[in-house]
Amino acid sequence: MLFQLNLKNIALIKELNIEFDEGLNVVTGETGAGKSIIIEAIDLILGGHTSIDLIRSGEDSLVVEGLFLLSPVEKMAINNLNPDLEIVDKEGALLIRREVNRKGRNKCWINQRLVNLSLLQDIGNFLVDLHGQHNHQSLLDISKHIDLIDNLGGDKITRYRKELFNAYRLWREKKKRLTQIIEDREENLKRIDFLKFQLEEIDKASLTKDEDKILEEEEMVLRNAEKIVETMEKANFILYEGGVEHPSIRDSLNEVSKNMGEIASLDRRIEKMKETLKEIVYQLEDLVNEIEKYKDKIELDTQRLKEVEERLNLINNLKSKYGSTIDEILKCRQKIYQELKAIDYSEDEIESLRVEINSLENKISDISHNLSLERRKIAKNLEEMVVRELEDLNMKRCQFKVSINHYQDDEGIKINNKRYKVGPKGIDDIEFMISPNVGESLRPLARIVSGGEVSRVMLALKSILSEVDEVPTLIFDEIDSGVGARLGEVIAQKLRNISKKRQIICVTHLPQIACRARKHFYIEKYVVENKTEIRVEEIKGEDRVKEIARMLDGNQMSEITIQHAQKMLER
Repeated sequence: MLFQLNLKNIALIKELNIEFDEGLNVVTGETGAGKSIIIEAIDLILGGHTSIDLIRSGEDSLVVEGLFLLSPVEKMAINNLNPDLEIVDKEGALLIRREVNRKGRNKCWINQRLVNLSLLQDIGNFLVDLHGQHNHQSLLDISKHIDLIDNLGGDKITRYRKELFNAYRLWREKKKRLTQIIEDREENLKRIDFLKFQLEEIDKASLTKDEDKILEEEEMVLRNAEKIVETMEKANFILYEGGVEHPSIRDSLNEVSKNMGEIASLDRRIEKMKETLKEIVYQLEDLVNEIEKYKDKIELDTQRLKEVEERLNLINNLKSKYGSTIDEILKCRQKIYQELKAIDYSEDEIESLRVEINSLENKISDISHNLSLERRKIAKNLEEMVVRELEDLNMKRCQFKVSINHYQDDEGIKINNKRYKVGPKGIDDIEFMISPNVGESLRPLARIVSGGEVSRVMLALKSILSEVDEVPTLIFDEIDSGVGARLGEVIAQKLRNISKKRQIICVTHLPQIACRARKHFYIEKYVVENKTEIRVEEIKGEDRVKEIARMLDGNQMSEITIQHAQKMLER
């Protein structure tokens, strides 16, 4: 319920605090006293339209605050509007603050947290139904009509709605997945062909670790084979073979060794040199043998050179595509393999999804059909009850109709060989229709009735729905427009009955309504320092008797009027 309303610099109000109570709260005052300002202020904290014209003259901004106290069920419902935010605190308190400045800028806070206007409106629609010349009338929101019908269906409808919501959500997900797979399949197939080509290209090369380095060395030798052989032969000639004019190094060393042998006995040091020289000759022979063996292996093999060059060209081509080394190429090959494995283009999944979608469609079809049948039963009963209630409210011979329509859609749900547009609430499109006057055709309720008629129709519906309605606070403005004493008594009694289940705030001119209030607020204008201001006070006792008497007989109230007012309050 709305517990406290704080206003600052709005219209004629400089600063004002009002504490409401459970049950029926009424606001009364003379015509032009500014009662509508209270309603406009509440509309602001519900996310309603604002204008800088509402800012008090001489001030830069206006501020409206509303403190709501919610039950555990109401707290849970509000928090579910945005699970990422803990909107209502543990005690169930919800403080809404809205500020508007002359630059037209709006700021909204919920429990000290800055929020956008959209979230404020969502929360406002849950907290309050405001009936009169304002925006927060659930009756005028066609999308809410289906919920009003379903609220009368009890647990059975609730169960249907929950099952339908879950099936519908899953159906949409599966259809989206199927569509995505089918759309992506062609692209996937192209991608798969490309990945397979890459995989085959790498695998066909049969690369081995460091193969490129080995081949590069072999290529170098093959390219220079002639020069290598020529150099090795020359080395062999100089070191080992020699000639008449140019003896080999081996022959020269042997001659030196022989000469040293002849004088070795003269000095032990010469003997040691001779032995060293002998070792050099042995090493030279080993070196010559290595040269011979190496030279014999070198072939002027142009065919092998061609093969090596082609192999290196292949490896370099792969490097240009997949990595700068063979190791990187092989790693890339593994990535390609994993991507290929990850792409799911299985016809089995498509077929499985189609089976699941078909099963869900059958389930949605059955639930939607049964839900629609139940709604038609509820709608018929509601039509009869609303007409009776409206007769009590002096809207006699008024026709009220719950229009339930279905719309065909090729992408919808099949029921009785036809496909219908479906949503999370089923296939029904529900709108309340009314003909308030004899001879007029039924037309949408939101388009043709006056503010007072809207309030009476809503009062009729709230009287019927009071047990199941979720909105904790109802505000009625203009509900007594053009109403006489007898009808005023009927309206007052209905408001009183509803207030046993819901908080009601009612701006009224009718004493029949005012005398039934748990809290009675009186609003009046006064002048201070040549400025008009508004004050609102709760009235009790004698002051309340006088106000009821004024409402009965104007300012010229008599003793009889006061006695009448006392009796009304006692009753």
